[in-house]
Amino acid sequence: MNKIINGSIESLEQMIDFIKGLTDEAYQTAPKPLFDSSIGQHLRHILDVYMAIIKSEKFEVVNYDIRRRGLALESVRIEGLAELNIIHNWLLDLDETSLSLPTTVQTEVSVCSEQAAQMSSSIGRELCFASSHLTHHLAIMAAIAKFLGHKVSDELGVAPTTATFLRSQQKQSDSSTSATS
Repeated sequence: MNKIINGSIESLEQMIDFIKGLTDEAYQTAPKPLFDSSIGQHLRHILDVYMAIIKSEKFEVVNYDIRRRGLALESVRIEGLAELNIIHNWLLDLDETSLSLPTTVQTEVSVCSEQAAQMSSSIGRELCFASSHLTHHLAIMAAIAKFLGHKVSDELGVAPTTATFLRSQQKQSDSSTSATS
């Protein structure tokens, strides 16, 4: 399997396991004042990014400005899991040749006024972005869950480059330990 698709599946499966391990209450709670959004709202935002790619017409224009705020999946955990499974199946079925397809990305670029930009990209690049975006939000979601008293793996929300660094540190530590034994 292609490494971009495989990496995306790994990240998505990490998210699925995390969401499955939550209570419904934790999924829908926004513990203010520390966090303004719930785990479910963060998940909807992540899913919007993937759905923008999936629903783009023949991958021609990926419009990240299409947001689906207020959906049941923001507060109903089983709804969030259902859409995660849709994306998971889409990734499993994604043709590797699709990754090199050119696309145009459309997104708003200003918080002061409505200004959208369009730029060239590829489906592979946008899938990398979606996976990285998922990891970033998973770190925030894990912090929310910890704040709410859930036990959360330290591996959640760790970027691939950080995971590589941590593995290299562990190898160095293991080598030092075996050399002194």
